[in-house]
Amino acid sequence: MIAGKTWREVRWMALAYLVILEALCVPVLLLWPDIYEDLQRSTLFKNLGIDFAKRILQGVTDKDEQIAYTNWAAVMLFFRSTNLVCVAAAVLFGTGLFARERENQTFEFLLSRPVGRGAILWQKTWPTALCLVLPIFLVNLSAIFWSRRIELDLPLAELLLGSAHAGAFVLFFLAATTLLSVLLRTQAHVAAAIGAFAVLQIGVYLTQRLRPYSLFKLADFEWYGPLLNGNVSARQMFDPLHGPGYTTWLLLAAAACYALCLRALRKATP
Repeated sequence: MIAGKTWREVRWMALAYLVILEALCVPVLLLWPDIYEDLQRSTLFKNLGIDFAKRILQGVTDKDEQIAYTNWAAVMLFFRSTNLVCVAAAVLFGTGLFARERENQTFEFLLSRPVGRGAILWQKTWPTALCLVLPIFLVNLSAIFWSRRIELDLPLAELLLGSAHAGAFVLFFLAATTLLSVLLRTQAHVAAAIGAFAVLQIGVYLTQRLRPYSLFKLADFEWYGPLLNGNVSARQMFDPLHGPGYTTWLLLAAAACYALCLRALRKATP
């Protein structure tokens, strides 16, 4: 029943989120032939002083158009959409999971249900997580179809791996936002807190010497580009003992936030 209520609360936002992701995906892929020609001719970006921007430019202007296109997809589908739209959606969805119940004065009623608080948390979390992660896979898989319209290819296996990593990144933000939604009493306070955290992380990422300490370093072009080009294996994604293991670290961080959320919920009072 709680899961059904959660689904009814987020379904229209989830649909809008899916439409936005697809709307951002289609034009940047279909316009690629013209974009590639412009990038090949342009000298505007040759003297960029930002190192990660230089690497992006080098990737999307590669002489091999297929490699350049795959890098373009890494930038647009993952570095841009995941880090902007998907994280924003995770914050939007997670903010109201419990703080909204307090604002609507239904939190006490929710806790009085004949189910444990762990079950309450799970039934609120899994529909929301599904609404966040499934569109990532659907939109990125649709990119294969759109790519074929311009006679280029995107690798299925690598797209699925990239989507899995993006899903882990988004799940961390959902878990962190849900934790704040339990701890804080208003949606505005939750949004302010997680927003400040995200802005701080972006600021750190944009500072070259501090970039390795930013959470967004785990989900930038330097990760997704090699991944989509087949230079990062599933083992490197998930095995922190024999590779970076970024995906596993993100999932562990999300699990830690979920555990803290459960602990906070068990102690929570209306």
